[in-house]
Amino acid sequence: MKKRIVIFAAFFILGFTASYAKANDGPIPAPVASEFGTHFSNARNVKWEQIGSYYRVSFDELGTTLFAFYTEDADFMGIANYELSDKLPAALKSEIKNKYGDYWITDLFRYSIKDAPGYFIELENADRKIMLKSDGYQKWYTYKTFRKQ
Repeated sequence: MKKRIVIFAAFFILGFTASYAKANDGPIPAPVASEFGTHFSNARNVKWEQIGSYYRVSFDELGTTLFAFYTEDADFMGIANYELSDKLPAALKSEIKNKYGDYWITDLFRYSIKDAPGYFIELENADRKIMLKSDGYQKWYTYKTFRKQ
């Protein structure tokens, strides 16, 4: 009987939370989907999400998870992918080590906008969360800072 109650509770919670998680507010406009298909014809496991006035699509291509971004007018904004910290350029890695030695990395993305590369990194310690951005390979700039409560 206890097992049945636990299963029912888990099913209820899962169903309740899933009803509030929407991938997007409606169908993806045909021009946006078409533009994506033109850029990434080998994409697999495609998942769309509308975020405000643009669309983010996550997908797998050649064994890598990528994220592409499109405007409502089907203009390609850029692409991003997860990155390992050991793949960072030496100057960026050194700055993290020297300035943020008491933080740990919680997220790291490499992005490209019109062939201009950059990185986003999220660092965290017991008190703060910091998001840094680099335009290129030389220096980090503070993007956002949050105090933990």
